Amino acid sequence: MRALLLCSALSIGMILAPVAVAQDYAAMENLDQAMTAAQAQAAHPGDENLTCDQLQEEITTTMSDPAVQSAVAANGADAQAQMDRMNEARGQMRAQMATSMFMGLASAFIPGMGYAQMATQQMQAAQYQRQQQQNMAQMATMMERMTPIMPQMMRGQRVYELAQAQQCAFIQQ
Repeated sequence: MRALLLCSALSIGMILAPVAVAQDYAAMENLDQAMTAAQAQAAHPGDENLTCDQLQEEITTTMSDPAVQSAVAANGADAQAQMDRMNEARGQMRAQMATSMFMGLASAFIPGMGYAQMATQQMQAAQYQRQQQQNMAQMATMMERMTPIMPQMMRGQRVYELAQAQQCAFIQQ
């Protein structure tokens, strides 16, 4: 019965995975379209004539936009949460490896232990699948946050490149 439930959970996860991938793809497509449009609007007439002080003022104004600050802060928090989960998962993987090795060795001597090992591996696979879906959903959310601020990001990149070309002091720091 337990093995049947585990197999059912895995099957449901495999059915839902393509939905998560499709959502990810849509978010990536939206971000790509926003980036293309923003790049086309990033260059303003007379940009090449701006002084280093004017470029610094422009990049400061562009990146100080509350929408930009909010999106960057939220994405930074999400990225930190993902790093924390990865570090936690690394510790769990070590413990699960030791358990798997023990169960593999024990299955050679104890009849039926191989089934328990297989059930454990299926549970681990389902757990990894859920974690992957959560990570994909979080990445889609991060991309969705970037879409509305893409004009500011591309303008900031354009101004930064102009400042680099002029070797402005604020870029060298």
